Amino acid sequence: MHHPSRLASSFLVLGLMGGVGCGPALEETPVPEAAPQEQAPVAPSEDEDRAVTAMSTTAIAWNDFGKTTVQYVAECVTGAYYHSCFFCGTNSLYSAEYSLSDCTSIGDIQNSCLTCDREVHAKTVYAELPDGDVILAEIDHNIVASDVIEFRLQSGSDVTWWKEVNLVGGGDNWRVWNQDGSSWCNWPNPSTNNCDTNSQWTHIVQDPSSRFIFSKAKWFGIHTEMYSLGGLGDHLTGGDRVTFRWIRD
Repeated sequence: MHHPSRLASSFLVLGLMGGVGCGPALEETPVPEAAPQEQAPVAPSEDEDRAVTAMSTTAIAWNDFGKTTVQYVAECVTGAYYHSCFFCGTNSLYSAEYSLSDCTSIGDIQNSCLTCDREVHAKTVYAELPDGDVILAEIDHNIVASDVIEFRLQSGSDVTWWKEVNLVGGGDNWRVWNQDGSSWCNWPNPSTNNCDTNSQWTHIVQDPSSRFIFSKAKWFGIHTEMYSLGGLGDHLTGGDRVTFRWIRD
């Protein structure tokens, strides 16, 4: 759904510029008279280059985004120096250094292992989704007109493989995908390059059957559906923009 007057926003999310919104066909729900100049394209059919392998997705919940967990990490508190083979070989914190050393046994006094003194610290980290992904979600209110909800996909600087968010509902599939620092919405051609935002009518997004499907490139680059998110109407209201940021894969 192109909304040159109504959906344009100068709002910045996570420091990245938003794309042009695209969305559902006009014949489904008439555009209000307040914006008669707007035109909405018909949803494109799936083409061979963008085919996504359908599989059993893993259901995720809104509280899975940005969930954290505590890990215990051994960190150096001194500079590196040589320890005895016995010290490294009998202490699990130094098992890696022991295996890489010239020590022949823990009783070897001719050789040593190079390591540091370590302390174990608790560290809060993002909890991973089942396939090792970390996706964050941020909802901003009153960004667009109340009869529309926008969704945006951005990838972290270390995430370069193909990623996609597809809003399924109302008989249409509206999607945003990115790869290698570029993004598109619905059409893989230069006119949609750098479009990282799409939209759908509020009443369709809030329908209990609507859901977001998260897909990514797997082995051999095969585009594969991974996660399914429902309950959209419980978290999104008209005028919202939800930004999904895929920061680890």
